[in-house]
Amino acid sequence: MGRKIEGGIKEHQDLTRFTVSAADVAAKDQIDLMSRNWFSLVPGRTEPIDHKYVDQKTGMTESVRITGSREHGGIATIHDQDLLLFAISQWVDAQRLGLATSRRIHFTPYQFFAWLKIAPHGTAYDRLKDALNRLKTTNIQTTVRAEIGKRTRNRIKQFSWITEWEITEEQGEVRGIEVVLAEWLFESIQNFHVLTLDKRYFEIPGGVERWLYLYARKATGGGAGIWKETFKSLYLKSASQQEYKHYASTLRKLIKKNELPGVRLEKVSSVQGKDMLLMERTDKRPLAEKLPAADREVQMALIEKTPLEEAWENVLEILNKHLGDATVNAWIRILNLVGYEDGTLTYRASTQFIVDTVEIQYKPRLMQAWESLGYDLKAIRFEVKSSKKGSSSTVGSAKK
Repeated sequence: MGRKIEGGIKEHQDLTRFTVSAADVAAKDQIDLMSRNWFSLVPGRTEPIDHKYVDQKTGMTESVRITGSREHGGIATIHDQDLLLFAISQWVDAQRLGLATSRRIHFTPYQFFAWLKIAPHGTAYDRLKDALNRLKTTNIQTTVRAEIGKRTRNRIKQFSWITEWEITEEQGEVRGIEVVLAEWLFESIQNFHVLTLDKRYFEIPGGVERWLYLYARKATGGGAGIWKETFKSLYLKSASQQEYKHYASTLRKLIKKNELPGVRLEKVSSVQGKDMLLMERTDKRPLAEKLPAADREVQMALIEKTPLEEAWENVLEILNKHLGDATVNAWIRILNLVGYEDGTLTYRASTQFIVDTVEIQYKPRLMQAWESLGYDLKAIRFEVKSSKKGSSSTVGSAKK
């Protein structure tokens, strides 16, 4: 029985091997990769991708420069990114279950193809190998999250999406794949800097509409679920190689089709008369709640949580690490998240005693956890549910 090793993993042998689950886990993406496009929208791109912008939260100038190898087909494509999404999703699910995770990840092609819901045929195997090569040879230089905690403007991180990879073949068939993924990516996942994607994302064929979905998924994450942006701004963030007039034409066609999963598109105009794209997160929850009880339970399980609900779950996971499950379950998980508006989070608690305890002992940690997910909080408010049905009192808790 022959055994063939390609790309042999020689370094990082101290990393624990993380073997993925065969479960159909929810698809997730790293938030920074959704703010601007870090991948080629078309195959064969060798022209660098460059982003330079001022971060509105920190006021610092951030930069991203991505280059690829002509020999291996240029910069990794947005379809190659599917392998990273697979790894990210497996990591997050394993952490949710309390399992040990690592940047050194092992999986079978069948697990990957089954997760994407594509047939495991010869062409798919070839595309997977090509994707591994491009992810390994694509080079990223960036100041984004270059340092955890204190930062300096001139600190730059350089890495490839995949540090090393290995394929095991037996009798001409691929049996297993092992990759070591970038530490930059892994650190953000450990901090739950992720958002859930609609699994229909993988059915989107074109590069422009794939990136637009990812961007809309992040941009509509606020309480209103609506975001508007000029065509020109979206063009620059997408790093498209099309001429602007052709890109704008593509956006108009996508608006007319309106087929992005979970997002409604509409063309509007700015006060200066510039073309803008309105993106609105669609919410199926009210429709499901009108169904009979037996059907409603099944349907609600299929509806993705709102971004705020998902962020709350991530906050709880972060707090578990710092405070422990027992403390979080006793005092924080029992809070009912009501909403987020104008920088203020509102919770409802059953008693004033719970509010006072959280306010005095756990508020700083709660604020820090939300801020680590990108929420710019001004205050936390607590509504204390009264014993009288339908009434409540409100307690304000400003940021200190």
